[in-house]
Amino acid sequence: MEKFKEIIFLNGLRRVGKKTIYSKYEQILKNADDFNNLVSEVKLNSKFTPEEIKKAVDHAEEAYEYIITSDISAITFLDDNYPKKLLDMEKDKPLILYVKGNVDALKEPNIAIIGTRKPLDDSEKFEEKIVNNIINGSNRIVVSGLALGCDKIAHQTTVEENKITIAILPSGVNVITPASNKKLAEEILLNNGCLVSEYEPNEKLSRGNYIDRDKIVAAFCDATFVVECGVKSGTMHTVNAANEYNRQIYAYLPTERPDGSYDGNEFILSENESAIKVEDIDEFLKDLNNLKVKKEVKSVQQTLM
Repeated sequence: MEKFKEIIFLNGLRRVGKKTIYSKYEQILKNADDFNNLVSEVKLNSKFTPEEIKKAVDHAEEAYEYIITSDISAITFLDDNYPKKLLDMEKDKPLILYVKGNVDALKEPNIAIIGTRKPLDDSEKFEEKIVNNIINGSNRIVVSGLALGCDKIAHQTTVEENKITIAILPSGVNVITPASNKKLAEEILLNNGCLVSEYEPNEKLSRGNYIDRDKIVAAFCDATFVVECGVKSGTMHTVNAANEYNRQIYAYLPTERPDGSYDGNEFILSENESAIKVEDIDEFLKDLNNLKVKKEVKSVQQTLM
């Protein structure tokens, strides 16, 4: 929770978002001896009114008290246990990650399983099989966004096997949307998984949060698997970000498929040379396990240099 209260204070000031903090206040934040020192610095070198300063201070104090007395962990971008993969997001990276549940799950190799909220029956069946193979045939944790459809199937299939899964939310970790997934969220926690968000614990969903959440999923995960999606679907936000962050992308594409049902998957495979088409589960699992080996080899080579 390095500089947690200070970050909340800055973020609570009028028109000071994460990009402003990273571009204007990051060095000031790092150099501040304590919370009061930072507040004094901002008072002296800004045009915020005393009322605006007091409001931000009060909110920071309340947020800090809430976190230290709750079952929610807060990891700031200055903490040693902040996921290093998120640094690829640069000024888009979360200032703070709120984690409800098993924080250690963030350290494990993982893969995002994503797709449409209304998958075909064939897609559902294939997803259940592939998730089962991932959690039983690799050391990767399944990550998704706790939405309906493909997200829900990914989490549900995992908890039914009593395995760990991570849900990254577009709202606070205490605000489960849709409400119909509240029981699933509880099961995720009971199975040693966790709920993760960059938003304060009780913050409600805002429409623009989905895109930011999707970027976090893409950066946080070693690979992304698309079950089924359309060309203009929200899934494409995650795919585009995964491509930007140089993550491996897999897309399911059955040989026989209804017209237009997998047009997003077809688009992904046609526009991204490194994306891998998946039809055979055994071949996919072999490639996924090799993905870990390749990264380990690269790591060893860098150590030897």
